[in-house]
Formats: sequence, structure tokens, C-alpha cells
Amino acid sequence: MQPSESRCFLVLLCLASLVPALLAPARALAQDEAGIAGTVVDDVGGVLPGVTVEARSPVLIEQVRTVFTDGAGNYRITNLPSGTYSVTFTLPGFSVAVREGILLQGAFVAEVDAEMVVGGVEETVTVEGIVPLVDVRTTRQQTVMPAERVNVLPGAAGITSAAAYVPGTTLGETLVPGDNNYNNLPSLHGSDPLDGQPAMDGMKTGGQLQGRNEWGGAGIGVVTNEAMVTEVVFDTSSQSAEYAQSGVRTNVVPKAGGNEFSYNFFMSGTSGGFQADNLSQDLKDRGFEFAPIDYRYSLNPAVGGPLVEDKLWFFATMIENRGRQYVLDRFWDLDEPSTPDDVTADDLRAYTWNKSANYSVRLTHQLTQRNKLTWSFFSEPKSSLSGQEFAWTGRTNPEAWYEYNGNPTYMVTGRWTAPVTNRLLLEAHGSFMQTDVNTNPVDHGGEIRMPKVDTALGTMTGSSFQNHHNHDFHRRLNASLSYVTGSHNFKAGLNIANNRTALAYTGPGDINYGMFFNGWPFGILVTGNGKQRQGIIQDCDCGLYAQDAWTMDRLTLNAGIRFDWFQSSVPGGTRDAGYFAPALTLPDPVVENIPNWQDVNARFGAAFDLFGDGSTAVKFSGGRYVANEGTGVTQGYNPIYPYGMIDYRPWTDLNGDGTALNADGTPQLDEIGPSNNPNYGLATITTQYDPNLPRASNWEFSGGVERQLGNGWALSAMWHRRHYTNFDWFDNLNTSAADWHMAGTWTGPDDADLPAVARGVQVPIYVTAPDLDIQTGNAFHTVASGDYRTWNGFEVILDGELPRGGFMTASVTAGTNKNHFCNRGNVENPNALRHCETRMPYRPMGKLSGALPLPFDTMISGLVQVFPGAPIRATYAINAVDFPAIVNLGDPDSTNPNIEVNLIEPGTVFEDYTTEMQLRFSKVVTINDIRTRFYMDATNITNRARVTNRNRFYGGGGVRNPDFLRIISIEPGRRLSFGMQMYF
Repeated sequence: MQPSESRCFLVLLCLASLVPALLAPARALAQDEAGIAGTVVDDVGGVLPGVTVEARSPVLIEQVRTVFTDGAGNYRITNLPSGTYSVTFTLPGFSVAVREGILLQGAFVAEVDAEMVVGGVEETVTVEGIVPLVDVRTTRQQTVMPAERVNVLPGAAGITSAAAYVPGTTLGETLVPGDNNYNNLPSLHGSDPLDGQPAMDGMKTGGQLQGRNEWGGAGIGVVTNEAMVTEVVFDTSSQSAEYAQSGVRTNVVPKAGGNEFSYNFFMSGTSGGFQADNLSQDLKDRGFEFAPIDYRYSLNPAVGGPLVEDKLWFFATMIENRGRQYVLDRFWDLDEPSTPDDVTADDLRAYTWNKSANYSVRLTHQLTQRNKLTWSFFSEPKSSLSGQEFAWTGRTNPEAWYEYNGNPTYMVTGRWTAPVTNRLLLEAHGSFMQTDVNTNPVDHGGEIRMPKVDTALGTMTGSSFQNHHNHDFHRRLNASLSYVTGSHNFKAGLNIANNRTALAYTGPGDINYGMFFNGWPFGILVTGNGKQRQGIIQDCDCGLYAQDAWTMDRLTLNAGIRFDWFQSSVPGGTRDAGYFAPALTLPDPVVENIPNWQDVNARFGAAFDLFGDGSTAVKFSGGRYVANEGTGVTQGYNPIYPYGMIDYRPWTDLNGDGTALNADGTPQLDEIGPSNNPNYGLATITTQYDPNLPRASNWEFSGGVERQLGNGWALSAMWHRRHYTNFDWFDNLNTSAADWHMAGTWTGPDDADLPAVARGVQVPIYVTAPDLDIQTGNAFHTVASGDYRTWNGFEVILDGELPRGGFMTASVTAGTNKNHFCNRGNVENPNALRHCETRMPYRPMGKLSGALPLPFDTMISGLVQVFPGAPIRATYAINAVDFPAIVNLGDPDSTNPNIEVNLIEPGTVFEDYTTEMQLRFSKVVTINDIRTRFYMDATNITNRARVTNRNRFYGGGGVRNPDFLRIISIEPGRRLSFGMQMYF
């Protein structure tokens, strides 16, 4: 199918899906926002059709929303913003019934039934009842943090840090051994962190398009503006057909103003003087020095109110953040030109710094009685000096750090909402976002340097390979049509995203980095001339969906179907000649339909009101989801994409200067060997794309019980399962399993510093024939059939209200993860089969969070987490010194063939359990109309020097890494920070 035909097909399919909704008034559309639903009966239990049901709240710009009960006495009010509502029931011949204090958050559907008695409409009966906490209509799982909780809980103001309050979440968890590119993103129940999606007011904000579209480095929402937040919503499982992915979806709902002017001013900060030194004498004797936060502060004002009462509201806010942080066991060198000018011999502790801001303006306009417009503008510049440790390094020296600048980064959104009738709702929401990201190595006094990576010691020195200049544009449109009655709730819609990225890579001498082994140079990674931006286009990251919820007495069935279409292409362009690749000009387009994935995914679920009183729900759900994707698949098929054409070259340091660069930044070509890819740098696309390669996907299932224990308390017990398949790999067509044979067994070191199970391990070694020279540049990109990853586990959550406005959430989560990756790579190199199947045992984790009001308007709040320790590894690089026959690996790394192995079988040895505690002590002072909360946050009150990371590179080539097991990071010492939140 050609791209134009595919687009026509998508439009026709969309129109076809909307026809049943327009022609079938007996069906209804379910909104993903919060709602109120229930059944109205008379005093003898007979259902009452035609009852007028009105929901009122000051958060509604139109003040009231009206629907009517259907023939079964059911009603449902959807698309309601979070807030507190009263519900009024009116029918001629009956007294008016009123239910008050209905709290809505996230996508919660409150079950509010009513019994009406015969009487005059002038009579009003206020119905007392427990505020519903159990959603008996939907299966979607959420954690909602309203502004009241965000403001009183420590660390709840940021998307990443707030995720710590979600039961079951971990940050940056490594689920696949060796895959650590997760940027500290949240995951839970075995979800892929890269499937987690951030959103602002329901609109996906994206991030850098590279790879799988990671959002940790850039994009709107990375800097959360606390004064802007109405609530932060975390979708954790059982997501509807409206969404393609199953990861943790985070939605920040911004404030919209109101009919009264309101002002906020938040500020917070700390310095090194409020952090305790928790280093032991033993650590100090080994050269460690106290590394606290030097300073950190933020200023966050906001104002909102009416421009025209009940017609036009506004809200505007900004935040400025500044901070500097010392880094443990990293020191400046006064002889190093990259060392900052303010460093003296009295204090050589290395530090990183960051500057970030968020500016936003939001307008809400009730254009007519049935047309509402919402406009938003967000800007989020960010810059930093980063000392990030990469997954493939154990230590990065300060001269190899890099500077980051994300500016301009902004997003403009517009939303149109039109309840055409009390049953029919139309909605469209669009956005445009630009994200510019520039990374550069720190300045070395004008000296041009080559980054150096030691694969045996796990170190990066000399300079940083970060020379990226990304230019991303994101365009998105969501549209839906909803038709709502009391018994049926149907929704159909589409999501369209069209994104473009252009990347320049300005590595000196077209060298990415030099490779060393125990200090000895052996190779370099080179690129083409990357000074000109080269593009990749996501033509369509689109979806078309329809879903229905059908309530039959106490049972609600949820079903949905989604069509996902992901298509990318490579535009033509010109690349000037570089040192390793010739000049190249390609027509537009270079390639199309790589990939061109079209998937149909089903979602289903059932919720049963067990006792018919809205107190207990039995739920089950299942669904298929596709992986979040960016340009990772496509970039390998662009012959002029600088970062997608990295090539290995052997390197011999003939002049002994430790670099392959001359002083002027040109490469020392006489030291650099030839490529093993005969088509490198040419227009030939050497990787063959399997047109049948499927998009990575997973099935998610969950089931359990949710029970309201009383007024303000609820308990849930749920089982969760995720199963991931359709992993891809690159089959080198120049080799096969027949080229390899077992040469013997290598015996690992018998070292007391290794766990008992890792001492003297036996590792089978496979080699090739001595005369075999495996070439690169002839690969087949296809699916790794039979590879999978599965997570099974359970979770129990207790949530409730404490006296005087307090609250508490406690949870226990436990699961087991199984990885089976024995089908990709085994025919290329059987050495990869070792530990290709791993299983993690059940290791529970627990969380306790909440706030306890105390006398005199004081409060203590916080979070305690108990985590199982991470799996321990010990990496060793086997080369010819260890095992002479290893010279016959037949790979391009012929100057130093080696096999990297983990001496410890994954899932057998773990770090100790860890406990993290954050507490906040606050005091509210009210003077006239000004309410001010003063607070002090405290972390690691016990001041333990708990180790959070160690150097796990054992060494290689018969040499033990002297830094093996050296501490990289510890729990920061007891730290106090202070803040103020002012409301007036």
C-alpha cells in the first residue's frame, strides 16, 4: 500500500467508525476524564426515566452540566474536570434530591445513585451518603495526586519524583540485562520505562525523537511547575483504546483560573550548610570527601482569575530553578584547562550545575453555551553541566563531562470542546512543540580532544562524545466524538502525530571515541561528516479507536479496538566529504515505509458491582499494546545520518600520544586502519529491512478486587501480568552458526571479593576458523522469533483519610521477571547464549506515604520506601591473554578480540534491601486573606551512608581493575531544605 493510499484508508476508516455513533442514539461514548454515573429509582425501587440530573461545581466555567436518565433509570455525566461537585435530581411530582461533596479526580467515575420520593419540586431533600471511592464502572487503574497532596508531600512537585508516590513504581529499573538506557524513567508491574508517556493537559509532550523517543532529556513537563498543578495523574494499567502504549502515563492537569482572582508564590531552597556529612572514617581514608548539594533554590509565582466572569478565565505562572551539586569521588585537576576558574587547591571537589525554568499561560473561553476553547503556551528552557555515568562506563572523569542546552523548548496547544446535546460531545485537541537540544564537551581551553573509553576498566576520560545538535518538531492532533447515555458509553476518535527531527554531530575529526583495553589503545569509532543537519521524518504515528462500555445492572463490560499506524521516511540531502566518508547527495526521499507498521489491538475488561451498593468491585482486563517508537528503526537506513553510520576502525597509536587526533582536530589517518564494511559512507543501504518485521508489542492483564472499607478508606488487591514479544535483531548475512565451534572453557578468577557463585566460573568459548574474516555491512533486520519477556506479580494497596484532613497510602508489590533472549545473536556469536535466559525471584517492595495533621496548624508528611536491592554484576573482558584461541573471533574488532562476560549469573546475587525516607514538617499561618505554609523537608534522617552504586567492571586480559567495587555513589547525607507556599 502506497503512503497516499494508506492515508486515504485511514481517513475512510475514521469516517466509517463515526457513522454508527451518529446513527445509533441507543449507544453512548465514554470519556476518559472523570465522571458521575448512577441509577435513579423511586421509593419502591422502580426506575425513573427522564430525571433531570445536574452536576454543579466552581471548577466548571459554565457552572452546571445537565443530563437525563434513560429508560433504565441510568445516567452518566462525563468530561468533568477534577473538583468537588453537588448533584441535583429533579422530576415533576417528586421532591428534589441533592447529593453533595462528590470528589472527582483523574478519570474516576463516581457512582451516585438516588432515590426520589413523591412530593413537590419546591421540596429539597439533601441525601447523606459516603463519598464513593471505588469505581465500579471502569477497569482503568490510576494514582491521582491533587494539588493539595502535591503541595504537602516532599518531592511531589516533579513528574519523576512524584512517581515515587505511586504504588509499585521504580525509577530507571533495568528489566533486560545490559539495557540501561532508561534515563531514570518510572516503570511498574514490569512495564517498559520507555513506554511511559508524559502529557500536559491530556496532550502527549514527547521529547527527543531519537531511539525510541525517550522523554527524559527534553520536552515540556520535565520541569514541573508546582504552582500550575491542579493534579498529577498516573495511569498505571488497563488503559483504554485511546492510548497505544501500556507504560506509566503521566498527565499534569494545569490550573485554569476561576471567577475570583487568586495568587500564589512558592519558593524553596537549601545549601550545603544544611546537609550532614555521613562519610565513615574508612571512606575518608580511601580518599572520599563530603559531596553535598552546594545550593539549590526555586522561585514560583502564579496568578489566575476572570477576564470575563463565567466566560473567559486565565492562569499564568513561571518557575526559575538553580542548583549546584558536588559529585562523590570526583575531583577537579588544577592543571586541567576544563576546570572552572573558581576552583582552588583548598577545595577540588567536582560539581555539576543546572538551570531550568517553566513559563506558561492558559486561557479558558466559554465561547458559547456549547462551545469551549482552551489555549495554552508552555516554554521550558534548560541547561546543565552533566556528569552522567553511562551504562557502559563505571567512571566518567570531570574532563569527560558535557554541557547541555535545551532551548528553545516550547509547546502551544488548543482544545475545542462542544457538548452538542446532553448526550453528544465533540472534542479536538492539537499541539505544536519545538525541542532544540545541544550537547557539547566541556571546554578544554580551546584544545581539541578525543574521548577515551576503556572497555576493561569501564572508564571515560579525555573528553565527552556528546556533540549532538538535535532539532525536533512535534505536531499532534487528537479528536473524538462521544455519545453518552446512562447504560451505554461509546467513544470513537483518532490520534495523529507528525514529527520531524534533524541531527548534526560535530565530533572532532569525525571520531566518536577511542577504545582502550587496560590503558592500551586498539580501536576507534568514526562517523561521517556530521556538521550538516540530516533529517528523519515520522510521517505518521497515528491511531484510530472505538470503545464501548455497556452497563447491565451491576455488570459493566468494557471493550475497545484500536488501529495503530506508524510510518517513517528519510528525506534526501547532502553530506560534505569527511575524513572517513566521501561527499554524498541523495534525492528526496531516500527511503520510505521503514517502518510501515499497521497493528490492530484489542482491549477488553469487566467490572462487577459485587453487592450492588457501589462499595465493592471485582475487575478483570486485558489488552494488546504497541511499543513507543521514535527514529531508532529508521535512522539505520539513512546513508547520510551522522550518528547512524558509526563504524569501527582498528587503531595503532604509532606516535604514543594517546590520541588519534592532531592538535588541529584532524585525525591521524596513518594510525587508523581500514573499515570492515566495504560500503561504508556510500549511498548503498547495506542493511536489508524485513518488510514483515512486526512492531514490538505486549499483552497486559490484570484482575482483582477493590473494596471501600468505610468513609474515606479503600483497599485493593490486584494481580498483574505483562508479556513482551516481537523483539528485533540484525542478522549478519556474512556469517552463520556453522562458522563457529567450541574451543574450550575459560575459568574465571577465584577472588574473595566476588560472591561464592561467581568464583572460578566456567565459561564456554566459541571461536571461528583462523582464516575467516567476518565482514560487516550486509545485515538483515528482522524479528527475533521466540524471544520474550514476562512479568507476573501482585499488589495490595490501602488508601484512606486521617482526621483533620490527613491521608495515608500503603502498598506492597511483588513480582517475578523472566527474560528469554536466546534467539537473537546466537547464530552470529554463540558466546551470546550464556545467560540468555534469566529469571528474577519474587522480591517484594513496600511504600507508605501520607500526611498527619498535628495541633497548631502543623503537619508531618512524607514517604517511606523499602526496595529490594538491584542485581549485582561483575563484568570481565576475556581476550587472548586469558584464552589464546580467542584471536579467532572473526569480528571487525580484530586488533583486540574479546568477549565481555558477567561473572555473576543474573538473578542470583543482589544488593541489600534499601530504605528511603523523606519527611516534611510544615506550619500554616493565616493573616487576613493570606494563607502561608512554611515547611522543612528532611531526607535520610538516620544519616546512613548506604551504597547505591559501585564500579562493577572486574577487569580483563588477566588484569584486575583497581577500581572494582569502588563506591560510585552513596545515599546523600541527612539534608534539610526549606520552603514557603503563599496563597492569597
